[in-house]
Amino acid sequence: MDPWQSLLLAFGGNAALLLVLAWLARSFGSQLLAKDLEKFKATLASASSDASERLKHELQMVSLEHQVRFSKLHERRAEVITALYALLVEVQWAGQSLVSIAEFGGEPPKKEKYVTAMNKSAEFFRYFDKNRIFLPEPVCQQIEEFLRGMRSRVIQFGVYSQTDEHAPEHVIKAKLDIWIKASDYFDKEVPIARRALESELRNMLAGVAHGVS
Repeated sequence: MDPWQSLLLAFGGNAALLLVLAWLARSFGSQLLAKDLEKFKATLASASSDASERLKHELQMVSLEHQVRFSKLHERRAEVITALYALLVEVQWAGQSLVSIAEFGGEPPKKEKYVTAMNKSAEFFRYFDKNRIFLPEPVCQQIEEFLRGMRSRVIQFGVYSQTDEHAPEHVIKAKLDIWIKASDYFDKEVPIARRALESELRNMLAGVAHGVS
């Protein structure tokens, strides 16, 4: 074998070896790349699952927080309605006792009843004014009208109740007229207005109970 043949053989052998090595490198690299790709996919899927679980948990916590807030708000609204109605009934009782024509032994005098009625009215209005944010505006207007009607009769009667039997005849007559009208108002009109207001408050309480549940 001459030197050229030996050189070509040697060169050709090395080239084949290089081709084999290159193929092996590509094959090994492809396997590594495939493994890395699968590993990356698994890592990505795990991270995505963890993120999804965290997001679901956070959403559940936010939803629970909102439910607790609204539950407390509904409870507070129910408390306001209950307390407001109780105060309103006391205003009616005090006013009705003041203007009642029938008198029983041992009852306080009219002057004392007048002070009690005015105090009950003021107590009710202060509570109502501080908590009206919990009530719809139509109900607020209805309450204001209800209270205004009772308060005006109480004040009118209170003014004339200061007169005695020695007052002029026209004053006595005006006093009796105011007295009768106030008594009729509390006996006839107030119960009607109160029932209408009761209906509104009951509907609100029913809505509160439904909201809490």
